[in-house]
Amino acid sequence: MSRTVELPDAVYAALEDAARASGASTADWIAAHLPGTGKANVPSATAKDDWLDRDFLKTYAQETDDSVSLEDVRAAMSKIPGRLADDIRAERDAHQVRGRS
Repeated sequence: MSRTVELPDAVYAALEDAARASGASTADWIAAHLPGTGKANVPSATAKDDWLDRDFLKTYAQETDDSVSLEDVRAAMSKIPGRLADDIRAERDAHQVRGRS
């Protein structure tokens, strides 16, 4: 059985944003945040997503640009020479060397 719930547009938009940010459907997000609705021995979305900075997600969700596709981002990033991991390691190592001096 399913039910219909009417929500103001702004509330539903916030629900969709929160669900999208956690990778869940709106129904799953609601179920994960209501006591007693989760499956036994399965951590709720709240427990799984404690590492998420929800304030950051709310702040920058308004600044997203849906006109840029994932393919466009991948194409642009493929033009960057080298590997990002190598750059991160090099920066970390340089910082560690400076810290020891």
